[in-house]
Amino acid sequence: MPIEQCRNIILLYRLRARARGMIAAGRKAGNPAVVRIYTHIDDWLENQMAYAISGAERSEGLR
Repeated sequence: MPIEQCRNIILLYRLRARARGMIAAGRKAGNPAVVRIYTHIDDWLENQMAYAISGAERSEGLR
């Protein structure tokens, strides 16, 4: 696995951990809007991670 691919996977893993932390904090604070936003972010990051792991090129790029 190329170094750049490894770096991307690590970055995405860390970003997902932060998003999940914000989801937990939003639930604890009783803020469903924050939970919804960070759940969408976590889902998007999950898809990006799948691309990074497979090594596939994304036609959309990182938006």
